[in-house]
Amino acid sequence: MDLPFHLLNVFSIAGRPFSGNPLCVFPDAAALSDEEMLAWARQFNLSESTFVTSLGDGPAGDADVRIFTPGHEMPFAGHPTLGTAEVVAALGGGLDTVHLTMPAGRIPVTRVDGGWRLTARAATLREVEASGADLAAALGIEAASLVRSDASWVDAGVEQLVVRLDDVDSVRACDPDPHRMAEHMTPPDRPPHVYAWAWSGPKSIEARLFYAQGQAVLEDPATGSACANLGGWLVAQGARDVSIEVDQGAAVGRPSRLLLDIDDRGGIHVGGRVESVGRGTCSLENVRA
Repeated sequence: MDLPFHLLNVFSIAGRPFSGNPLCVFPDAAALSDEEMLAWARQFNLSESTFVTSLGDGPAGDADVRIFTPGHEMPFAGHPTLGTAEVVAALGGGLDTVHLTMPAGRIPVTRVDGGWRLTARAATLREVEASGADLAAALGIEAASLVRSDASWVDAGVEQLVVRLDDVDSVRACDPDPHRMAEHMTPPDRPPHVYAWAWSGPKSIEARLFYAQGQAVLEDPATGSACANLGGWLVAQGARDVSIEVDQGAAVGRPSRLLLDIDDRGGIHVGGRVESVGRGTCSLENVRA
């Protein structure tokens, strides 16, 4: 039995090859166990891989999806949602809207120019117990660079720590410490995650997403879930009817652009370009032999 897969770049920038966050989508994964999904995610070793476990008929474009990092399952993630929408829509004959059901809920995704846009669920926020100095030390920056009262745990599908810094230079200077991240930036039941960001213009932001894996700190090229959480943070600050460009990934050689829209009712939408870059098949017989 062969297992097909698709490779895509999500949140890519037009005219910039190898931009965006790479993704592997397995469109026919109903027969895979949880352990096999995790094993294939480790095999491809991308930020996330997705597994379509059922595909509905008709114009609704419904599909059940599982999202795995090389280490664990995610209840929701942005770039996997958009990239999977591209594959599901193609399998449905060129749909313009799909609905992907994952542990975080049923996510509507709509085609936009050159890509896709998801609608996130309403975000919840909770206070941060760590001090500003603790968070700055965990990020490896001067304490004065941190806007202390703004930091919040935000959950629009997957909880992350959202920390606003004074300026873009502070974002670029981040050099996180894994031990301090584990102490001050760990959500329940997940490794440490922090989204550090600053305004780069009236309607533009530069951001970086760091997460700990063992004793190492890794950086994600483009993080749609964190962008949705940023939208939730902004909504809590009173933002409405605004569109923002979020740049991420330059520090790891994968420049990416995410489009964050907040509607007049405080709804959060995250979109970006999605480009197919390849496809192939894996042999389950060889792996299981």
